[in-house]
Amino acid sequence: MSALDELTIPTQKKSDFYRFASPYGSKPEPDKYDVYALVGQRGVGKTVLINQFIRQRIKEDEIPPQNVLYIPFDANPLYQLQSNDQLRRAVNYYEGRILSQVFENEAPQYIILDDVHRIEHPNKSLEGWGEEVKSLLKEAEDRHVILTASAEVQINRELKRVGFDADRYSVWPIFPEKFRDHIQSVFPKLEEDERRLRPSLIRRGETGLPNACRTNDPVQFFEALCELYDSVEADASRIRSQVAHYLALGGILSYEAEGVDSASKLSEDAYKQRREDVRLSLYQEIPGLDAVKNIADLERLCALVAADLETPFKYNRISELFDVDRRTLRESYFEALSKLFLLTPSPEYDNSRPRSIRLYLRDTALVNAYTGHTPSEVLNDYQLESKLAHVAAFDHSMRLSFNMNFSAGYEFEDYDPPAEPTVEYWPGTEGEVDFVFECAGVPVPIGLGYRAGSMEPTTDAVAEFIETYEAPLGIVVAGDTATLSEPVEVLEETPIVRIPYWFYLMLA
Repeated sequence: MSALDELTIPTQKKSDFYRFASPYGSKPEPDKYDVYALVGQRGVGKTVLINQFIRQRIKEDEIPPQNVLYIPFDANPLYQLQSNDQLRRAVNYYEGRILSQVFENEAPQYIILDDVHRIEHPNKSLEGWGEEVKSLLKEAEDRHVILTASAEVQINRELKRVGFDADRYSVWPIFPEKFRDHIQSVFPKLEEDERRLRPSLIRRGETGLPNACRTNDPVQFFEALCELYDSVEADASRIRSQVAHYLALGGILSYEAEGVDSASKLSEDAYKQRREDVRLSLYQEIPGLDAVKNIADLERLCALVAADLETPFKYNRISELFDVDRRTLRESYFEALSKLFLLTPSPEYDNSRPRSIRLYLRDTALVNAYTGHTPSEVLNDYQLESKLAHVAAFDHSMRLSFNMNFSAGYEFEDYDPPAEPTVEYWPGTEGEVDFVFECAGVPVPIGLGYRAGSMEPTTDAVAEFIETYEAPLGIVVAGDTATLSEPVEVLEETPIVRIPYWFYLMLA
């Protein structure tokens, strides 16, 4: 078995770490469940996150090192053959030779099964890992199994097959590094207490977006946005200067190149490797392929989306290209890519029979990889930058939707947040509202005016949506703020607030 100590661990902790380890809470998330799973793309940082968590617990004397067993199923193909026997032998050795050395040990134990999906055999009638996990949990008190996989369905399917109670496990998705994580990596001092941006101010309480949606009164929410901007205004130019570099790097490459402040420092093969990793995921890890005629079509769909970022796709066009019907597109092609967090559909808001759909890759580096651009080209092409900005804004809107509804679930006892975030678009007569998500059951329209001259039609579209649906507020995100009188401004006689693009990304 490999040791976690052999990994190169980033010095900075992703924002996901605090949700995972709960350093300010009463109990870490893995300790609340018998089985806790992290799912996400290859290279997104699942193993590193677990490593940071374990190291913190050992450093703070909460567990002895002997209480951790780490088994990487992706490290050696032999681990994937007769995997239950391999797992049992490893646990027996661990209990007999390592754990037995610790006397009067009442601390939690962690068995970490990394890349557990790699031992699946979809074409063979072999026993999965679920029964062995159930057995391991019965053999010791306060033992927890931590899993990593590519998709939630890979965890749910096996645990459901063996009759594992749903309330005994939890699955948490890990996404590519967001803009704020990139800023933290490049400018770590901006995360010091006196300079740290605290989005909780607009997530909970009287100043939160959920409260503004429920009360139909956005005044305190708008004031909180101004307060948050004031807290980082002194560093605005430094943060804004990193937008183009983040759009060129994308979340996973940004995470791999910790602290790199310029995308021009990327290796020539960085985009090529990113594309190869995705191809490997599609062929080895994609769940539920029964209705997909050709796995290569999934990569072709990603390439098609990367090549055309401007307009919604007609269902008929995609159906003809891949020779499948609309239902197969939605329930197989889009669903499979969504489960791997590679591509997310954005349907038309309030339309049960739309003819078109927007499709977004969830990492801007993938767009660059599929279109053949180099990092230098991305940094010097403003038209391309504006397209990538739309992709990143969608990804961060998905995160914002989740965080706001997660908070609303705590705020309101009568509100049950959706299991998965959704962000849609709305084609009005005045223009298109780029992103619409519901917070506490109320629609929030967000318009993106990244290019110079796009502010007025974007604002008109958001205003039309507010009037049509009687929404309590809207947000306009501005890319070009040089000509604006105020960076954050509530537009006169409207419930619309305009904020800078970089600031919007920081809030997600």
